[in-house]
Amino acid sequence: MSSIASGEQKPAGRTQRLLDPILAWLEGRSGVVPAWNAFFARKVPVGVGWLYTLGFATMFAFILQAATGLFLAVYYSPSPDHAYQSIQFTMFEVPFGAVVRGIHHWTASGMVVLAVLHMVTVFMLGAYKYPREMTWMVGVGLLLVTLGFAFTGYLLPWDEKAYWATVVGTSIPGTLPFLGDLMLRVMRGGTELGALTLTRFYAFHIMLLPASLAGLLGVHLYLVVYHGISVPPWLWERIQSVQRVLTNRQADEQPPSQKEEYKQKYERFKERGKTFWPYIIAEDMIVAALVLIVVFTLVMAAGIPTEAPADPTNTAYVPRPEWYFMFLFQMLKYFPGELEWVGAAIIPAIGLALLLLLPLYDRSPWRSPRRRPIIMAGGLLAAIVVTFLTWAAYQ
Repeated sequence: MSSIASGEQKPAGRTQRLLDPILAWLEGRSGVVPAWNAFFARKVPVGVGWLYTLGFATMFAFILQAATGLFLAVYYSPSPDHAYQSIQFTMFEVPFGAVVRGIHHWTASGMVVLAVLHMVTVFMLGAYKYPREMTWMVGVGLLLVTLGFAFTGYLLPWDEKAYWATVVGTSIPGTLPFLGDLMLRVMRGGTELGALTLTRFYAFHIMLLPASLAGLLGVHLYLVVYHGISVPPWLWERIQSVQRVLTNRQADEQPPSQKEEYKQKYERFKERGKTFWPYIIAEDMIVAALVLIVVFTLVMAAGIPTEAPADPTNTAYVPRPEWYFMFLFQMLKYFPGELEWVGAAIIPAIGLALLLLLPLYDRSPWRSPRRRPIIMAGGLLAAIVVTFLTWAAYQ
């Protein structure tokens, strides 16, 4: 493939002479060489380092979830009478079942952590600015789907914690005026949690959400390849505007457009960079291996938290959602009674809109954090609020 892709003329050995017709046939039928050149042989601009591996680490966590989830789905029975027992059977009767379920459980939290860290890094580096506005918006969609995975997968073990936390989680949309009761019935399949609720959550978890994430991930990767990986702001803003350095332009010529100026400037960084394969992918694989090591360590050290089977009559149980939803759970306490829907829907919707539309209202050309004091202060404030609410929920 390398000789065909590069077009170099080298003395061909016997093995190469045998491979060339096969590779030529494969290239003619599949276009594998252009695909290789576009995805793996592409140049990555200078300055790209370990911070940029978080996106690949998040994708690796999703692949790990898909592989372990497929294994678990073979033995899982999505019914209130058998869900808990099927989980127990997988853990204690199926070879390596406990390990696979442990990986699936802890990688779920790890995927949320990695997705959030990836978005925080993009935010800090200002990598959501031109021309990557759509890349950021698709990334926000990926974060929402990831949280959807966490929410729908939470009920599937059908133990006490899963049952009552889902009761609380599904009751939140029910606080909305006008549409609340309809949304509650759609999510639960009725007024109470039961067989239809479990079936719907299972269908969302193994069909709708994976398809949504795969589609969004494909678009996200395409945009990353199309626009290229962003140059770190401490290097990008060190270079003068292309309009100033293109000294061969005539005085009466039109100044370069934003697209032309950006492309000229970006190409200068790519010339000094490395190819994605094998240099950048090596860093990605190292981080993926570290993710796997951390997950295995958590499986062996912390085990798999499992409670007694769900008992709908146990109203004394105090429900608590998973840690990544605790800030929302705590926020509802500040909006009691008729105002609960404000904390349940209005404030989260405003926060989501601010996050999604960030590239549209932060349109300054500067990407360095010190040149974006207002945006950085807003991001810091949001982080402090979420951290405080999470901490308060555990008190």
